Order: sequence, then structure tokens, then C-alpha cells
Amino acid sequence: MKIYAILGMYLFLMFYALYKVKFWDLAYLKDSLLWLFTVGFVLMFKSVEAKNFTYFKNILRESLKWTVLFEFIINFYSFSLITEFIMLPVLVFIATTQAFSELDKTNIQVTKLLTNILSIIGFVFLGFSIYKTIIGFETFFSFTTLRIFIFPIVLTTLFLPFIYFLSLFSIYESYFVRLDFMTVKKEEVKTVKKLIRRRANFNINKLNRIITNFDKRVFYDNTNLDVYIKNISRKE
Repeated sequence: MKIYAILGMYLFLMFYALYKVKFWDLAYLKDSLLWLFTVGFVLMFKSVEAKNFTYFKNILRESLKWTVLFEFIINFYSFSLITEFIMLPVLVFIATTQAFSELDKTNIQVTKLLTNILSIIGFVFLGFSIYKTIIGFETFFSFTTLRIFIFPIVLTTLFLPFIYFLSLFSIYESYFVRLDFMTVKKEEVKTVKKLIRRRANFNINKLNRIITNFDKRVFYDNTNLDVYIKNISRKE
């Protein structure tokens, strides 16, 4: 529950900041919710996959690919209120279910099915949107259009710090639990945890290098733990 409280506060501050700079208002509520329940939650579910800075660079790269153009065109035109009222929960349910299924490789068939369903829906929306763009191209090119185009990119970029620290927190928590079971020498475990926090700090690359190279045998010899942690944090 603490994570969700922090998430709620972070999102509030994020959208409040966008509101203050006049980049967001209630007109973008639908697009914001769609982004949150698809991109936002998917990033949270997959945060455990983060092993280095490259993971977060790839997220930004993906957000800048041509698929953003398709999402932008699809979101540029609105359907009727009843259609969107029915369509939005369905899309959110399918997208979040797909994200959950991807976390377990035994659900590969379910993941493929849901991906295909989303692809079909996407192509239908894309066809409709291209048609509307062709017949209304005069209104397509404007500042409002540009803002709609970069809106999901801005949200993803602003959300990355939260995902980064969520990944960092998860790695620390899971590894420190493992350390507790490596030895009965609780004082040495406390010392190692303290040294890891001091050496890795907020650097996810260093933290994962320490985890990869750490040998529990150091608990049973005369190894200088401070020097040891320092050395393995540099070792590729």
C-alpha cells in the first residue's frame, strides 16, 4: 500500500506541474487515464526487469519510435461518449491483462492472443483515424496537434524517475532478504548491507554488479568487506 500511496503522490505532483505550465487540463483526462492504465502500469509491472541504465534509455527510445505516431493519430480523433465509455475499460482490461501475462512465460499463448486482439483493434482505429485525417487535414496541423503528439512522450519521460527508484527499491529489498539467509552472522550482514548502500547508493549499475559478483564466502574469512564491496562494484 505504501508504494501505491507514493505512486499517487508522484502522479499528482507530475500532473500538477504540467497543469501549472499550462501543458495539461481536464481535456486531457481521457488520454491521461489511457496512458496510466496502459503505459504507466505496464512500466511498473516490468520495473523488475531493469538491470542497468540501458533499460531506461530503451524505454525513451521506444516512446520516440514510429508507433507513437500511430497512437497519436488514433487518439487525435474522439468517438462518441457512449463508444468511448465502453471502449476505454475494455482496452485497459486487455492491455493490463497482457502486461500481467508477460510476467509469466507459461502464459505465452495467452500473451499472443491478447497481443493479436490489441493489434486488430489498433488497425481498426488506425484505419478510421487515417480516414478522418485525410478528410480533415486542415485541422490536423496545429499547435494543439503537436501537443497531443508529444503528450505521451512527456508523460513517459516524467514517469521514468519513479520507475527507476521503484526498480532500485525492489532490487535492494529482494537482495537484502537473500543476504539474511546467506549466514547466521547477523552483524556481518548488517555491515554488508550498509556498505552496499553506501557504495551503490542510487546507481543501479553498481548495485547489480555487486549482486552479481558477491560471494558469500567472505562472511567466513578475514576479507576486508569495505574494500571487497568497493572492488566488486567496479568489476564487470
